[in-house]
Amino acid sequence: MNNLECSGDNQNYVEDSTFFCLDEDRDIVVGAVNIRHYLNEALLISGGHIGDGVRPSERGKGVATEMIGLALEECKRLGIYKVLMVCDKDNTASAKSIMNNGGVLENELEVEGVIEQRYWINLISEEAEKLPDVIRHMSMEEVQESVDVIRAAFKTVADEFGFTEENAPRFTAFATDDRRLYYQFSVEHKPMYVYLKGDKIVGYYSLAILNEDEVELNNLAVLPEERHRGIGQKLLKDCFERVKASGIKKLKIGIVDENVRLRKWYESFGFIHTGSVKFDFFPFTCGYMERDI
Repeated sequence: MNNLECSGDNQNYVEDSTFFCLDEDRDIVVGAVNIRHYLNEALLISGGHIGDGVRPSERGKGVATEMIGLALEECKRLGIYKVLMVCDKDNTASAKSIMNNGGVLENELEVEGVIEQRYWINLISEEAEKLPDVIRHMSMEEVQESVDVIRAAFKTVADEFGFTEENAPRFTAFATDDRRLYYQFSVEHKPMYVYLKGDKIVGYYSLAILNEDEVELNNLAVLPEERHRGIGQKLLKDCFERVKASGIKKLKIGIVDENVRLRKWYESFGFIHTGSVKFDFFPFTCGYMERDI
């Protein structure tokens, strides 16, 4: 299969890859398959990770089943281990090709007057621990797991410095919930990224675009039990690469200023401390750092 990749600025679209299936003997394209690299709210309901199409004259020959199988291998490479596929209920051929690749029907939904079937394909075997670590865009269905990572990571900071839900209700460890992340994902369209170890999310960060030249790094987090293994450094370097690729010139971040150890860690990656502000609603000082990209 040959690959074509493109991207756009429309916030309703996600990064995707399209592959064409070529019959080399006859020199004709017999089908195509599209892989969406993560799910937004619309794709989680209707669309899914993979969409496919087969030339009418080539249907009934197993082309769709084979294309989906190859697409699933690409999903593994991308770190998509639980794949959603959707088809119309009356499209029995499409349903068969999905089930031939391990699709399990979760439910049926009516979308614009059409009954659609939603199938999940689990690509994780009993050897999940052998999968390579992957950093990729967070998917809609991963919001709650990401919330758990953020809260657990920032709770250790709260415990170290004596922050509680009573004296610091706006602190990340207490204020982050699924509603906030759903809003950031679906309404603000914040770029949000996860670090997968096997099929488990163990790290996270997001970006807030301030203007065409500046972006803010938010909520870089690593599960406490996964620290001191270089995951935070990998997340930060991934952030640098993505920001640089976007053409943005400066990366900013806010920290607990009293957290000297964290400040030195960011300084080791080229961040410069630019100032501090004490807000009445926080029992700590907010420190601000930035780095040219």
